[in-house]
Formats: sequence, C-alpha cells, structure tokens
Amino acid sequence: MSASKTLFRPSLLVAALLASQPWSSALAQEAASRSDVRDYQLPSASLANTLNRIAAEAGLTLSIDPALAAGRTSNPVRGSFDAQDALREALRGTGLQLQRNAAGVYSLDEVQQSGAMLLSESSVTASAAAPVDGSAAAGYRVDAAKNVGALGGMSLQDTPYSISVVSSDQLRNTQTTSTDDVFKRNPFTQLYSPKNAGYASAVAIRGFSSAGNLNVATDGLRFSTDSDSNNFVEEMEQIEVLTGLSGFLYGPGNPGGLVNYVLKRPTAERYNSVTLGNAGGENYYLHGDFGGPIDTEGRFAYRLNVLTQDGETAIDLQKRRREMVSLALDWNLSDDLQIQFDASHKKSETRGLSSYWFVQDGARRPDADDLDNDRLYSQKWAFSDSESDRVGSRFNWRLNDIFSLRGALAYTEYTQEYTYTGPTIYSTSPPVSAPGNYTQPLYAYAPVDNAETSGYLFLDSAFATGAIGHKVTFGYQGNMRRVKQHIDHAYPSYPQFSVVGDIPLDETPQVDKPSYSIGNSDKHLYSTNETRNLLIGDVITFNDQWSTIVGFTHSKIDTFTNDFVYGSGVSTYAKTKTSPNYSLIFKPLPWLTTYATYIEGLEAGGATTLNGRSIALPPEVSEQYEIGAKATWGDALFTVALFNIDKPNYITNFVYTPNGRQENTGLEFGVTGRVTSNLTLVGGLTLLDPQVKKSNVAANDGNKPTNVASQLAKVYAEYDLDALPGFAFTGGAYYTGKQYSDEANDHSLPSFTTFDFGARYSMPVADNKLTLRTNVSNLADKSYWLNSYYLGDPRTLTFSAEMEF
Repeated sequence: MSASKTLFRPSLLVAALLASQPWSSALAQEAASRSDVRDYQLPSASLANTLNRIAAEAGLTLSIDPALAAGRTSNPVRGSFDAQDALREALRGTGLQLQRNAAGVYSLDEVQQSGAMLLSESSVTASAAAPVDGSAAAGYRVDAAKNVGALGGMSLQDTPYSISVVSSDQLRNTQTTSTDDVFKRNPFTQLYSPKNAGYASAVAIRGFSSAGNLNVATDGLRFSTDSDSNNFVEEMEQIEVLTGLSGFLYGPGNPGGLVNYVLKRPTAERYNSVTLGNAGGENYYLHGDFGGPIDTEGRFAYRLNVLTQDGETAIDLQKRRREMVSLALDWNLSDDLQIQFDASHKKSETRGLSSYWFVQDGARRPDADDLDNDRLYSQKWAFSDSESDRVGSRFNWRLNDIFSLRGALAYTEYTQEYTYTGPTIYSTSPPVSAPGNYTQPLYAYAPVDNAETSGYLFLDSAFATGAIGHKVTFGYQGNMRRVKQHIDHAYPSYPQFSVVGDIPLDETPQVDKPSYSIGNSDKHLYSTNETRNLLIGDVITFNDQWSTIVGFTHSKIDTFTNDFVYGSGVSTYAKTKTSPNYSLIFKPLPWLTTYATYIEGLEAGGATTLNGRSIALPPEVSEQYEIGAKATWGDALFTVALFNIDKPNYITNFVYTPNGRQENTGLEFGVTGRVTSNLTLVGGLTLLDPQVKKSNVAANDGNKPTNVASQLAKVYAEYDLDALPGFAFTGGAYYTGKQYSDEANDHSLPSFTTFDFGARYSMPVADNKLTLRTNVSNLADKSYWLNSYYLGDPRTLTFSAEMEF
C-alpha cells in the first residue's frame, strides 16, 4: 500500500482527530470571546418562522415545542448580532428563553418568574460598530456558506469540507468583472483558460486540469460547465468555491472542485448603487444595482442589476462587450412560506480572442519573454459570442416546528458560437513550422443551442433523540441538458489551413476573413445528458464537541450522443451508482473545528473512437480522503486541509483514451480576515504531489499530469490608514509553480509571480457614499506562460467610481 493510502486510512483519520490537543488557553480565551456577527434586518413575524430562519442561516440545530411558539410574534431583529444573540433578540418580550443541551441542540422554555427575569432591553447588546458579514470591515470573512449542496446553508467553520467564499464587497473592492479574477486570487485554484479566449471558465483544482473540468451550480442548482460562460459576477451576492469531490452534495461531477454562484436577493431597505469603471485599456462599463421593498408591509421586495460594457481591452485589437439585465423578487406569502423568483438576460461578445497556442510535442516553445503579452497572435475578426436567458423559482416552506420543505427549479437557454485562429507550432505534419515560425489555422463553428433544466426538492427535519441532535435531509436533485447543432457545424475539415501562412514569431499580421459558409443546414439533436439523484443525509450532534455527517446519494446518468457532424454515429449509456459521505467532526475548543471526511464522486465518462464510431465510456468513480481544521482566531478564519484523491486518468491525442489512474495528495492552507485592526489578508497556499499511475506508457508511470502546478501561493491584502479614514492601500502577490507541458515530463514551463497594487477611498457626499478604486495588475509587466496554451495577461490599469444612495 502506498504511503499516501496508508496516511489516509479511515482508522488513522479518526486517530488524528482523537489526538487533537487544545491550543494555549490564552488563544482560546481570545478567540472564544469573539462572536460570529452578521447584519440582520428581520421585521416582527411568526416567532417560529423567525427563529428557524436565524438557526438555518447559522447552521444551528433548533427544536421547538409547537405549543410554546403557537400564536407568538417575534421581536424585530435589526442590527449586528451573532446567531445566539439574534435568537435572544427575537425572543425578547415573548416570555420565552433559549436553552441549549449537551448535544448543542437549542430549544425554548418559559421564563420562570420566581427564579428568572424576563429578557429586558439591556439583556442583549448589539454593537453598532460590529462589521457586516463579508464586508471590508470584517476582512471579507463570511460566517456561512449559503449552499453546501443538498445540506443547504451551513456555518463555514463547522463544515467538514474545504470551502472558501468571496463576498460581494470583495468582488466590488477588487473591481472583479470576470471569474478569472476570482480564480487568480484564490490560493486553491489555478486559472486554466481566460474568459477572453472564448470558453467557459476553466481551472485546475487539486491537480485536475482541463477545459470544462469545473463543476458549476447556481444557488445550489447544478448546471453544465458550458453554462458558466453566462455567469456574470455583477449579479452575485457571493461566490463559494468548494475544492475536492462533491458527489454526495451535488450529484455527479468532475473531481477537483465546484463553484456555487449565489444570486443577489432583494434588500429589506432601499438600496441604490451605480458604478462607472474601466476594466483595462479602453474597456468601460456601467453597472447599476437597485433593491428594496415593493409594498409597505415588506412582504414583496426586488433586486435589479443592469450592466453594459464595451471597448478595447489591454490586449491590442481585442474588444469585449457585455450586457446584462437581472431581476430577483421575494414574496413572503406568509410567515412560514417564502417564494423567490429570478430571471436574467445576458449577452457576451469578444472580438480578437486571446490566443490559444498549440505547440506540438517535439517543437520548440518560444520563451514568454520573446513574445509580447499585449499583442494579438490571432485575428481581430476571430470571435466568441454567447447569449443566455434564465428563469428560476424557489420556495422555503416551514411545515411545522420539525419539518420544512425547500425546492427550486430553473431553466436556461444559451447559444454559443466561435471562430478562432490559434497560433500553432508543428514538429511533424501537417506542415512542419520553420524554426522560429508559427501558423494560424482557422477553426470555425456554427451556433450551438443549449437548453438546461435543473431542480431539487428536499425535506428537512430538525429534532432530538434524547441528548443527540439530528438534522436530516431527504430529497431529489436532477439536471437535464439538450444540445442542438447544425449538420454543417464546423469548417474546415482537418487539416486546417493557416490564414497567414508560416510566419516569424515577431510578426502579427492582420488579414481579411476567409470566405466560408457554415450553419446553413437544419439543426438536429446532438446530445442529451440527464442526471438524477436521490439523497439522504443526517447531521448528528452528540455533544458540544462531537458530531458527524452521514449520507448517501444514489445517482443515475443517462446520455445520448448522435455525432452526425463527424459521422461517428450514435452512442448511449445509462449507469447508476451509490456514493457515500462520512464525516467526523471534533471541536476541542469553541473556536477550533477539526474534521475527517471520506467522499466518493461519480462523473459522466468521456467518449473514445472505435472502428470509426464514437463510443461513450462508462461513468468514472473517484474517491477522496480529507482531514482538516478550521480556527476562528481573532477576526480571521484559518483553514488547513490534507487530502488524497484517486480517479481514472485519460489522455487526449485527438482520441480520448483511458490511461491508468491519477492520484493526487496535497495540502491547502488559507486565511481570510483581519489579522490586525488595520491589515486584512485573504490568501494561502497549495502544495501538491499529483501522479499518473499505471500509465499506458510505462516510462510515464509516476509522472506529473500536464498543466498542473505543484505549488500555489497567493495573498491579497488591504491596509487601512488611520490618518485618513476611508482610505486603504490594496495589493497582492500571486505565485504559480513549475508545470509540465507534456506527458513524458520532458518539457516544463517556469514558475512565475505577479504583483498587484492599488488603493481605495470612500467618502460621504451629502447623504450618499462615494467610493473610488484603482488597481494595477501584473505591476512589473511580467511575461509568462499561464500554462501550455495561454500567455499571461499584460500589465493592466483598472479604476472605478461607485455612488451608493
């Protein structure tokens, strides 16, 4: 048995937790004294409904006697509180008090007049200066994930998975206009292809890299990776990045990681914000964010986001255009039932795609310093267009004091079309490039129509059996995707011709677009993919220190492909698999959580070619062992995770071919929050040992997979100036280690480090708030290969002005 397998045996995981020792009492007292504070704006409503809402958002287990809560109305909860104080504030004046048993389950009890006093106005104190959850004042630290898959919202510290959260304040203050910026700053993700290359976001996570390997969800609803090209950060409240397997939580998906986009919801109070900004070069944008109640009772509320963006980017001749209208509505139908609605229309156009380089094995790759990172090594008419429409609805229904029901259904249609001329250096036919030369083959594809439906329905129950607390979830989640293509989908057939011939690397000529015709034939169904998952899970709390999560998901994958474009024929399969999750959680101190988790993942297989026919490969099963710890120390959250993932491995040489297994062992360390009263840090590091095992090529056995860095170290920092309130210096350093560009590990790409520097100033203007921001990314204008396919971005200046009123 390998050393990594021995290390991750379940018995040793449990032993590691049992061996956990308390840290120094001084640190314990300091951290335990800190409350996890968030901002509440809850009106007076049904007592049971208000208490259950607070508990669910905080991940607390609450068991209420219906007779006690019946007919009672909660006190309004407005201000900054931790979860327990928010519950007490809701109970103020009701004659009830909060109780907690040894298992950590909260319940209600009548206040005894003889021995206890009713909660008075002074019994709960909310600090007016307490920072809002996820705000810059809180160091961007978020207390809870909105969706941990089927388990719903959970406290981030007590979640036995590696999850990092990017709040809306952090997105705004870093002037993020693309998920590229999110993955660039996240210490656990390695950007694989930039959005301006015309594809959906692609990243390497925990050593797994390829285009399309990122799992995507929106408010807990799974969607395909291709749909990610239509996720705009401007409509997101926060972005939750889960690294590692997610099969039990979200159903079938690729190993590595998943991004859950949390849409902005209506605000309880009137909110208006308008931002005018520059995303680099001459690319300007205007973003409006508006929300508030519709009626005087506050039962109806809305959130509207609009965006327009256009102009040339920091890369010469490249243009980027985006448009968005996004609407969200909340309807509090009763104190126990809330219905939510969202809809959006988005459009994205890129002209002059970021160059996709193909350097054939054996050909000499130019040094990044020999190329200009702000030049376009393709044609300015090369384009990628996408357009999407989404509509969705969800509900949360408290059936009684034990059971609640939640469901969601969303439908999206999106069309994608692109044409590119990727710079190519061949070492063998088709034609060999002269030394120091490259070509630009033409790849053109007609529009592809996609339609996806995703939904879930879960029954939650919170109760206690004796001293043991339970939070049981049972339900269904599923996704259905249909793809239509034109018969004349692609042009030309292999080999592609170069639109510029064979030219020196120091030349980037622009030529007229060749004449060709595609997309004129009828459209037919090209493929369908359907996943259906039945899930049951139980969060079991034994006492204040020990808890566990046990669950299973039974998944079925049905696929159909009719490859009429390349004539490979029809292929189908239908497979089922039950995937378990076992998590053990131990809290030696209130501010320290340790855990061990075993989880399996199921993903749809790829396709290979046999006798000229496309053959669907069966689903792939991966498994992951993970041990970790999360500590809230002062005003910052520290996390560490040690993991081992084993999955089937494939290579792609124009044919998708099974190639043994890939086993990745690694360590992740992260920090988010204020480490001093003035200094905020968001960053960490990843150390990886990824290996290909049982390779088809014996000489490659034990090699590193391609385009995976074994080391990542990133930090984003802000420093507030006491001498000038509202002013902060911002910046960051981002290191990516060496990567191999071929399976034989004969060729590698050097490590690189880039730096950012900027500033932010917020000031009152009449009764409004004006925030000015600026940043220079890649401050030293470092030339580097992002991976074997893309050059890194040039030095880029961005700036913006936001007015909140």
